Amino acid sequence: MKIKFLAVCCLAMLSLSVGCKSDTNANVANANANMNANANMTMRTPAMAATDPAAETAVKAALAKKGLNDVTVQATTTEITLRGTVPKGKLTEAMMAASEAGVNRKVTNQVTEK
Repeated sequence: MKIKFLAVCCLAMLSLSVGCKSDTNANVANANANMNANANMTMRTPAMAATDPAAETAVKAALAKKGLNDVTVQATTTEITLRGTVPKGKLTEAMMAASEAGVNRKVTNQVTEK
């Protein structure tokens, strides 16, 4: 049993070592070809989300209705960001007011409680 196991291990090592041999010039040629292929590519910059004044106004109105006037709102076409301070225990109210303002966007919370 031990001899069979050793024979299998030796054959496996032999087949692995044969597969690793390659011509170093071929690797250099492939690397150069890859570099040349990437040289003609242009890089795109990620698109910035546009601001949305209508959504910003709607969220500000919803927050003012709840009496949360120390919160600033930044609204884009993808998300709404809340910043500022609210009285202790009113953080969930601020988040709910922003999410229920009729604007279907992700709300990012950067508000702190006093």
